Parts: sequence; structure tokens; C-alpha cells
Amino acid sequence: MAEVNMLKIKFDLRDILNVPFIYDSYQEIVGGNLIRRKFVVDYVRAKPGDTVVDIGCGPAQLLRWLPEMNYIGFDTNTKYIDLAQKAYGHRGLFLVGDTKKLETDGRLLNADIVICCTMLHHLDDAQVLHVMRFAHKILKPGGRLVCCEPCLAPDHGVFRDWMMSLDRGLYIRSEEGYRKLVTQAFPNISTAFDPKPVRLSARCLNIECVK
Repeated sequence: MAEVNMLKIKFDLRDILNVPFIYDSYQEIVGGNLIRRKFVVDYVRAKPGDTVVDIGCGPAQLLRWLPEMNYIGFDTNTKYIDLAQKAYGHRGLFLVGDTKKLETDGRLLNADIVICCTMLHHLDDAQVLHVMRFAHKILKPGGRLVCCEPCLAPDHGVFRDWMMSLDRGLYIRSEEGYRKLVTQAFPNISTAFDPKPVRLSARCLNIECVK
């Protein structure tokens, strides 16, 4: 009975986190938004005027820390896109869809930077490979793909492992697991962990690739 109750709690928490306001509040508490800001500053490194494509943009949280640019974000969650449009419609273009639906959309071509922030761990291996090849296709030569993903790490500890188990993403991988997938599209790749986890958040792996 206890096992059934725990499964119900996990299921309910994941359902609740589908509500954009609750999800953003949860991210603020556990330190997810601090991680996003650090990711934008240290790894995205966008410059004014860049063309940036944000895959799985959610409610476009990253725009809080990005400069003025040609920003295009897309997500399959219409609620997130509606929120992004209301908050940042003056700063970018927001589309509903995924990399398969938008594969031939010419507006996404010649990007300076493609972002995948805490999105790949929601996808199985075949889906990740499609995203990687899509990102490679739309980047201009010399453009960069940058990713930030929760990652299995030996120094997590019991509590952080439990926090990761509540994540809606079912495909949290090891560093080696992410590298094996990403390098099939981007041979030029570097990875780095943040020096220490933020608040209650999981250890995140930062990935940077150059076309």
C-alpha cells in the first residue's frame, strides 16, 4: 500500500508541475531559475542582434536574461506558448510544435545559437537524435548548440536522487549517455558540470557544440 501511495504522489506532483505558474514557482524554490540564468550568462553568451532558436522554450524564461535579438522559441505545450506570447510577444516569435512539425520552417534557418535547456531528458534516444540533427541543420556554419540538462552524478546523495525521481522527464542520462547521442550530430562537443548544485536542484550538465 505504501508503494502505491508513493507512486500516486509522484504522479500527482508531475501533473501539478504541468501548470505553468506552479512550475515556475517550483523552479524558483529549488534553484532552477538560478541555473537558467547562469546557463545564459556562461554558456549561451548571446550578443545583441544574434538569431537564437530556443527548442522547447516553455514560457520563455530565458528571455529574462537574454539581450535584444532575433529570438524564436517553440514548444508543444500551448499553455506555455500563450504565456510566452503575453509576456514577451514584443521580443520574439513563439510557435507551437516540435522539431518534426517545424522541420521545414524556413524562419528557423541560419541561427547563430540553438538552445535546448532542460528539454532533452524528456525525450527518448530517437527523439534526441532528431533534435540534434535538426539543430545542426538550422545552425549557420560556426553556430553553436548549447544545452543544460539534469544529469546522473555519483555525488548527488539520497535527497537529490529523490528530487530527480520527481522530475517529469523520464530520460535523465549520465554524461556519457548524453555525449553518445549528441556526438552523432556534433563531433565538436564540450561538456562541463557546474561546480556545485544550486539549492535543491540536481547536478546539471552543460553541453556546447559548434557546427
